[in-house]
Amino acid sequence: QVAIPVDEVMSGERFRWCENRMKGVRLVPLYRKAKYEKYAERAAGCATWLQFYEMESGEKQLRAANFCHLRLCPMCTARRAMRAAYKLSQVLDWVESKHIGVKYLFLTLTMKNVPGDQLGDALTQLTEAWYRLCHHRQFERSIGGWFRAIEITRNGMQYHPHLHAILAVETAYFSPKSGLYITQAEWRDRWQKALRVDYKPMVRIQTTKAKVKDGGTISAGHAAAVEAAKYAVKDEDYIDPKLPEAEAVQIVRDYTEALHRRRLTAFGGWLKEAAKALDVGDLDDGDLVHVESDTIREDVADYITTYNWHLGAGNYVLAQRELNPFKVIETNVPL
Repeated sequence: QVAIPVDEVMSGERFRWCENRMKGVRLVPLYRKAKYEKYAERAAGCATWLQFYEMESGEKQLRAANFCHLRLCPMCTARRAMRAAYKLSQVLDWVESKHIGVKYLFLTLTMKNVPGDQLGDALTQLTEAWYRLCHHRQFERSIGGWFRAIEITRNGMQYHPHLHAILAVETAYFSPKSGLYITQAEWRDRWQKALRVDYKPMVRIQTTKAKVKDGGTISAGHAAAVEAAKYAVKDEDYIDPKLPEAEAVQIVRDYTEALHRRRLTAFGGWLKEAAKALDVGDLDDGDLVHVESDTIREDVADYITTYNWHLGAGNYVLAQRELNPFKVIETNVPL
């Protein structure tokens, strides 16, 4: 590695910029060997420069960057997951403010593993089954709103597509006399019918719970949002030095073909109303710069700082730090 002065490299960032950038570097040759040359070029140029608003204390807020927005790019999928969790948390908070006493359930719906050449068809089957389930009379009576997201895990060269969903229900849902409660067995039977298969698929339904993290408590809604907003695919499935290159290339090809132009998330009911009211936009893509609440405003930042990726150093290296021309300087002018 090339030695760069410590004060010139980026450090202490909460987001794993360098780790994700190095993974992106390893993705480039896989795209090339899979015959996706344009994707390889985009991945090679992803996040090669980052610009921040910066305070005198060293605290930073991303201002601009050159993201590639590819579905398999580790940098972009990590940013996308952060944005989805943040936006989804806002949606759940809005629903809670409008529907007092609302509770959230976390539902996982699965199907059998499939080989790579059947993955695209399996995802279509999965999403079509979801909409059949949503239009079932009992679902419409019991569930006030929902969010669903596709996830794919891998077992060897077989793929396991499944859905994660957050369901919003009224408190009365849990009352035995309400006729609203749906048991685990009923969820499984209804999902089998919606999926139109001759086997019993695995289904899990549970209430969401608050979690303790870094000494603080995360609300049940936010914990559900983080879980549901996970990556559609895990980059360790194909960016793994222990994985034979031929397998890694095939996995990249399978995922790229199956996910091409496919919508991975959707809202319904109360959550769809909230997403519209908050102008949440498309969680599958969109702005990857502002992925969480802005802690540093343009008019208060002390500096605008730019870092460029330096492969030899394996880090982002300071390119420019200038006084922020947009900062508003308060002065006491006597009347």
